[in-house]
Amino acid sequence: MKTEIISYQIKDFNYRTPVVEVNDSGEAQVSYANEKPILILKITFLYQINLSDAGEIQSAKSVDVANSYLMHLVVNKEHQCVSSQSRALIQYFSFLSDIGMQWDEMPVRPNKRPTYRFKSYLEDAYRDRDVEKRLSVSTSKTYMRNVVNFYRFLISKRVRFDYPPFEHEIITVNVGGSASHMKATRSVSVQTTDLRLRISKQEQNEIPNRLRALSDHEWNELDTIIRRDRRVIRNANGSRSIGSLAIETSLMFLLMRYSGLRRSEVTTFNESLAFRPTKEDLEKGYINLRLGGFCGIKIKNNKEREVECPSALMLKLFEYKLSKRHLQRKEKYADLNPDQHIPLFLNNRGKAFSEETLNARWSEIRATITERIGREFQHKAHNLRATYGVSRLRSLMRAGLSQEDALAFVQHKMGHEDLSTTLSYLKQTQAERTGAEMAEQAYDHLFDLAGVEL
Repeated sequence: MKTEIISYQIKDFNYRTPVVEVNDSGEAQVSYANEKPILILKITFLYQINLSDAGEIQSAKSVDVANSYLMHLVVNKEHQCVSSQSRALIQYFSFLSDIGMQWDEMPVRPNKRPTYRFKSYLEDAYRDRDVEKRLSVSTSKTYMRNVVNFYRFLISKRVRFDYPPFEHEIITVNVGGSASHMKATRSVSVQTTDLRLRISKQEQNEIPNRLRALSDHEWNELDTIIRRDRRVIRNANGSRSIGSLAIETSLMFLLMRYSGLRRSEVTTFNESLAFRPTKEDLEKGYINLRLGGFCGIKIKNNKEREVECPSALMLKLFEYKLSKRHLQRKEKYADLNPDQHIPLFLNNRGKAFSEETLNARWSEIRATITERIGREFQHKAHNLRATYGVSRLRSLMRAGLSQEDALAFVQHKMGHEDLSTTLSYLKQTQAERTGAEMAEQAYDHLFDLAGVEL
């Protein structure tokens, strides 16, 4: 008989807080708190199933301890999506099943405890030469972090272990000193655990491609294409031609670059968010926007977040919103989708742009830049988001903000759950730069779009 850990998603159910009482007879009775039920749109639970040799399910039972944690995240922490946590726990409980251990089994020797054995397993997995078995460094870290948080939850609920699942540590991260400090480097203390994955210095210093910002030269070439020339190379049926880049595509990529938006966020960017900036907005240089499902924007993990938009770019978005081109597309969209949030960027059939379409346009841009610079331009559209993060960190520190405050600001604006992602941007701000630095303390000079036809 084979055992597997699977997930099952439940949607649209009301949760009521249970209350356990003991009656006069000494029997436990369960009732519910006198409060309004919580509507849970969706949650992913874990189940352990036993399969016959023929692959048929013989029995199934809930992994209660894991599911209690997932419910805690949704009910008490107001997480809209726990798929990341459930994937990590599936990996962990599957590992426990493979090694024949229980989640609360903590032997005296640390290297025999399941948490430390899982750590070693992940370290081996991201170095595995077998592509089918290999895990990325970021995925391995995510799994480990979620397992640590799972045990932190259990400890907070006073679950007793023979020996602790992990030990807490304080590590020091060295970062470059700001202009206001005499020392070349400064230190930031971070509380962590001894379940941190062991990664070589070379692996630690390597910036993942998805987090790598464009260089000044690369951005200047890209800026010329998406904001000035708006001409790209197209290949269709083996025939090469030069075509125009739609203004909607240009504005979406500019939002990714200067607001740090993801593809899903720009393709669902609601037209209600585009407005005419006031004189004070233009003088300040930027505008704060609140994004989330309440206005139809598709946010990662369904978490609302605040972003900033350069005032001059907001003015261009507002002008586009009032353009005849958009109004015609909006009318088609409203006919197809009555009573729905209207995206700002629509194609000529009145449909919202898909992420696949945006990727296709980026491929054309990438081919065009490759030809212009004489070498392969390897960045993906997502790297525009990293470019925002790196340049914003640099401008904040140049303006006198401490590194700690600058990191906190960018982490908040970009919605990073893990500070290590933002720290990868900091490494890039400290790298030696060639050519003139981009002055980003003022935004308006970057959006001279007077010659762009809407």
